[in-house]
Amino acid sequence: MRKLFSSVLSAVTAAAVMLGSFVYLPAGAESAEPKLIALTFDDGPNTTTTNDVLDILEEYDAKASFFLIGSNINDESAVTVKRAYDMGMEIDNHSRTHGNMSKMSAEEMQAEISFVDEKVTDIIGEPTKFFRPPFIDVSQAMYDAIDMPFICGIDCQDYMPNVTAQERADYILNGAKDGVIVLLHDAAGNQQTVEALKIAMPQLIEQGYEFVTLTELFERQGETPKHGILYSNVGKYPTGYTEQQSLTADAPDRIALDCALLETLGDTYAVEVDYTSATGYPPVIALQKWSGDTPIWYTVQPFYFNGNKAVFLASDILTAFEQLSIRYSDLDSLAATAYSGEITLSHAKLLVKSEENTVKTGDTNADGTLDVLDVILLQKWLLHIPDTHLADWNAADLCEDHKIDVFDLCLLKRALLQ
Repeated sequence: MRKLFSSVLSAVTAAAVMLGSFVYLPAGAESAEPKLIALTFDDGPNTTTTNDVLDILEEYDAKASFFLIGSNINDESAVTVKRAYDMGMEIDNHSRTHGNMSKMSAEEMQAEISFVDEKVTDIIGEPTKFFRPPFIDVSQAMYDAIDMPFICGIDCQDYMPNVTAQERADYILNGAKDGVIVLLHDAAGNQQTVEALKIAMPQLIEQGYEFVTLTELFERQGETPKHGILYSNVGKYPTGYTEQQSLTADAPDRIALDCALLETLGDTYAVEVDYTSATGYPPVIALQKWSGDTPIWYTVQPFYFNGNKAVFLASDILTAFEQLSIRYSDLDSLAATAYSGEITLSHAKLLVKSEENTVKTGDTNADGTLDVLDVILLQKWLLHIPDTHLADWNAADLCEDHKIDVFDLCLLKRALLQ
């Protein structure tokens, strides 16, 4: 069995060498695994600004996702859509008319979506994968009628003509973090966003970011898009923490946090909250001060959420403190609560960083076990077998050289045989 396995693996290894299959991970990244960012563009397609955006993406070998308005698709703009698709961009759905869909009937909503899908299928041979509601207007009726993942993203205000290219670039750069979705617009004539990309993209690359489509973002973060969630980021569930204590809700939509305790933990803690949301919005941690001359109401978004669980990192809370020039003792309240709409917080845990490293090197399918399935997955990925995705890229970089190639496959084989 071992001889047969070695022979098969040797053949695959040789094929991989001939193909030269590997992916470089950015040298500026803090770890072997790059930070992922998904640029998304609304309100196309057109033959001007959309092509200008594609030119920039092509220059940096970057991928992005385009949310199309059906009424903008015609014979001329269809050529641009096909160009985007052939470049590896993802084509997504922004409705036919860009109207307030929460005011429509279920049949009208579905007609808005299907119109775009039919047009896109005629051009690229497949329908759209994700939906961005116009004006980010969301309702339960829309979730019920539209069977697609809903996407939002960080707002860069690039739909406002008085926001300069530098300001738009700053919104992108300041909001950048692993897994974030950036909401931009490639509407005809929106040249300030084109200029903003020229400013922001080189800096993001220097910071270790890789530009991916929404589909790739979910796959590489190990998440499956769920129904009834409005996504603005797709983080990985943070590992390396253990539970320190259970937290009890003091109201159905509020869980108070102990500022004095958190201050002693520095940046070593995280807060995990189980929730049920009627709107798809996850909970936030609200920083509040109502005493004194300068009231504060500031919210920290979760690092990770999946529709029923959200995790907040100490580093994000401390960053908020730094931006506001405050300390824990300055607050009257620090609590997990609703950001928008009705939410129920059922349980929460205070987590602290564990000193033990629980990552299994070589566990490319992230099932907790190093076995032959990890080797098969990696060799299929190196051979570009369709629909093959590594669940844990960091575990696959056994050489720790910021790239994944045949040498990692050899080390994985050796680890398994040992």
